Amino acid sequence: MSRPLDKAGIDRAYPLVRNIAPGVTLERWNRFARPQISARSAKWPRGLMTVQNAAGYILGLFGFEVRDDLRNSRTLCIHNIIVPNVPGRDTIWATLVDAAETLAEGSRCQAIRAELADDLDPSDTDRAWIVARIEKSGYALDGIRAFKRMPKALAGPDISGPGGGASGGKGGG
Repeated sequence: MSRPLDKAGIDRAYPLVRNIAPGVTLERWNRFARPQISARSAKWPRGLMTVQNAAGYILGLFGFEVRDDLRNSRTLCIHNIIVPNVPGRDTIWATLVDAAETLAEGSRCQAIRAELADDLDPSDTDRAWIVARIEKSGYALDGIRAFKRMPKALAGPDISGPGGGASGGKGGG
C-alpha cells in the first residue's frame, strides 16, 4: 500500500534511504525530509510518498510536488525515487507508479514528470531496469537533465533552504 510519509515516519524511512545512498546521514535525511512534508498550500501539494507492507515497513518512496509547468500546466513532479533491488521490486515499482498517478489525478494535473537521478547502480543494471519499467508503465523518456557539482560550494558552510532544509547537494529535487 502507498501512503504519505509523516513526521513520525521520517526515521523509519532512513534505513531504505541509507541502503540506496550510504553517504546520506540520518541528520542529512532529516534536513531533506522535514521541509518536504511540511504544510503547504493544498492547491500545490508536495511531500514524500511511501510504499509499505502490512507491518508498516517502508519498501520504497518518492518525493513529489505539483508545479505549474509552462507547457503542461499543472504537473506532478516526482523525484528521489527509491526502489531497492529486492524480491518484489516490480510490485514496489507498480505501487509507486499507481500512487503517482492517483496523486496526479487528485491534484488535477495534466502530466507527470519523473526526475531520475544518476545515483543508480554504476553497473547500469538499475538504469536498464528503470528504463524498462518506465516504458512498460506507459511513460516515455523525455528531455535531457544536466548536473554539475560545484566544488567550492561543497567546501563552504551548509546553507539551509526554506524551513531549515539544505538547499544544495545532489538529488534535492
